[in-house]
Amino acid sequence: MFMSGCCLPGRFLEMHMYMTSALSKNDMKAIGLQMALDLLAKKEKRDSITGLRTRTQPGRPEWGKVFQKVSEENKGKVHVFYCGAPALAKTIKAQCERFGFNFYKEHF
Repeated sequence: MFMSGCCLPGRFLEMHMYMTSALSKNDMKAIGLQMALDLLAKKEKRDSITGLRTRTQPGRPEWGKVFQKVSEENKGKVHVFYCGAPALAKTIKAQCERFGFNFYKEHF
């Protein structure tokens, strides 16, 4: 699972969570399960995997689209916090540089 957080003015924290080992929403093998999880999340107003209000997305994120969407929201200065594999950190950092976001990597 991958989770990133962005601190945006007016919203303390916006979380983006992905179950990277799961099949994507467009994969026919997983479409029934995804539909059921979407309906359950809408009804319960929380994610059935994490219990949080932020919905866990299946598959790997398309970083360009994720960062573009955050950029288009134009909510002010964006700070991205990352903890995980170094290879992915390079990808996330490059997107942050592309969109002018601050990037912070945590080491545990």
